[in-house]
Amino acid sequence: MTNSTVTQILRAADLYHTGIVVPDIEAWKTRMTELAGYRWTATQTAEVPVRLADGERVMQLSFTYSLDAPHIELVQEIPGTPWTAAPPHVATHHLGYFCDDVATTSKRLAAAGFALEACAVVDGEPSIFAYHLSPSGVRLEIVDRSRMPDFDVYLRSKLQ
Repeated sequence: MTNSTVTQILRAADLYHTGIVVPDIEAWKTRMTELAGYRWTATQTAEVPVRLADGERVMQLSFTYSLDAPHIELVQEIPGTPWTAAPPHVATHHLGYFCDDVATTSKRLAAAGFALEACAVVDGEPSIFAYHLSPSGVRLEIVDRSRMPDFDVYLRSKLQ
């Protein structure tokens, strides 16, 4: 599935986590530690202005990252939003990529057929992060690299 007329939007090297939406972050942190020995950051919660298909609202987002690579992000489920736990047998929610400009990268992904599903909004523009969904259901998250310029340092700063 290559198209030589499409300019590269993301870089494979910028993939830094796989996100999984779960109904109970703490239970899944414990479960994944028991199963695979993962260690985790403290669970973080933030109120973020978010644009969804039905408009903008402030959402309380909760998440944690594994300290161990390849990194997993567990995100607390919010029913009725893009942060809804996947149907049975489809666990991965998104692939998370760093980018240098969320608004521009978001526009380029939309032009490439990945519809904007949700994004944080600052001054009316996509900022901080954005979720894009392909027609086949692959969801990509782009995250402003300046929020975590050194991911390992960021992870160590969020230890429990």
